Amino acid sequence: MGVMLHNSLWIFPRAPFNARQIPKGYSWFDRKPKSKMEVLETVHIIMKIVDLIHDRMGKNVRIFLLGFSQGATLSTAAGLLIGNKINGIVAIAGFLSRKNIEMLNIEPIRFNLPVLILHGTKDQIVPVERGIESMKICKELGCDVVIKTYNEKHKIPVTAMKIIREFMVK
Repeated sequence: MGVMLHNSLWIFPRAPFNARQIPKGYSWFDRKPKSKMEVLETVHIIMKIVDLIHDRMGKNVRIFLLGFSQGATLSTAAGLLIGNKINGIVAIAGFLSRKNIEMLNIEPIRFNLPVLILHGTKDQIVPVERGIESMKICKELGCDVVIKTYNEKHKIPVTAMKIIREFMVK
């Protein structure tokens, strides 16, 4: 990924389905989830990984959830549900809606969870307005949110790596 951090462990779960809109891309769902349980099954996988890391490496290990597109949405939802077990969230070209928050029963958090939102202004798959909406929702829930936009489509630009590193070392 290009973000070198001392004593860091990177885990990149890949979505299991082929994306319909993005050639050679992947999707966490092969269709729109119909129930809260379908979404929570995937969120629980992320939560189990976080718990496993804490069990194996101790509670002092710093954990950040990072995701792209649907992965950003899942990372954000999981992070908001996990709360103080993680040190921050990086959401790239993702989306979060009030409907998601209500469906998952996400409550306001009692600490300033750092959230970095990165979004391309030319993104036609997940328009930048969805990133701005995610920022507003996270702020309302008590997160310490930074949003950065970049002049790109639905992708992770090389310039994002420096921003992500700076966010993680704070």
